[in-house]
Amino acid sequence: MLGTKEIKRRIRSVISIQQITRAMEMIAVSRLKKAEERLRSARPYAEKIQELMEILGPSLPKIDHPLLAKREVKRIGLVLITADKGLCGGYNANALGQANRFIQEHRDQEVRLILVGRKGHDSFRRKTYPIDHTLLQVSKEITLQEVKEISGVIIKGFGEKRYDEVDLIYTRFQSAIHTRPVTLKLLPLEGSEVAKKREGGKREPIFEPAADEIMALLLPAYLEAQIYRGLVESAASEQGARMVSMKSATENAEEMISSLTLSYNKARQASITKELLEVTTGADALKYAKEKQ
Repeated sequence: MLGTKEIKRRIRSVISIQQITRAMEMIAVSRLKKAEERLRSARPYAEKIQELMEILGPSLPKIDHPLLAKREVKRIGLVLITADKGLCGGYNANALGQANRFIQEHRDQEVRLILVGRKGHDSFRRKTYPIDHTLLQVSKEITLQEVKEISGVIIKGFGEKRYDEVDLIYTRFQSAIHTRPVTLKLLPLEGSEVAKKREGGKREPIFEPAADEIMALLLPAYLEAQIYRGLVESAASEQGARMVSMKSATENAEEMISSLTLSYNKARQASITKELLEVTTGADALKYAKEKQ
């Protein structure tokens, strides 16, 4: 059984850890609120541009644009969004698991990685998969420059035929305790969710100006909107997972403190009882020695 000094030292250590986890929980709550506000602002635009692309779906095969080229899929560009830090429960593990499953499902094709976040980079740099681009330390505000950096790599790679298909893996935010990794096909649009949702739909739209001119402006904006939404959804999911994880750690620390306090009281009581017995035994021994003399 541990002594009282060792138990008191452990209690102090757990209290210090609890203070840290409680502070991290409060920071995550604050950041989650900001991330949810950004997400509420980003979703309507992303959904509207998605809806516009669905309307244009029937006309996609007739439009000549580099991002609409449909080729035999031999090389796939995979954009993976993870966190830069840990202590957020299973957030990173779930995203990495989704990426590994995707790679296994497409093992007949060459999968080239575009990594956003340090955890994804740390995981895949030890493996043999080619990494074309890495974006570390994404800002909390998620700037347009960062979005354009990712979309620029995708557009250039698809135009140079380095990728025949581009997919995005991010973590969709539904609530602080309910998030899930999803895979979204970005390019080519023909055969993607945008085109599938429009199959058998309404009649073909009339373009003014020409469809090629519209697509030259709309396709990059569509890509940027989907990437930005993925970044914002992932940021909100990360903070939600961190908040839940730190709350659980704080509660576990409280339980450990209660358990250690109980052990300390038992050890202290046992020590006092032992000392009393020693004093009583000594007194009895002295009394017996005097009576014998």
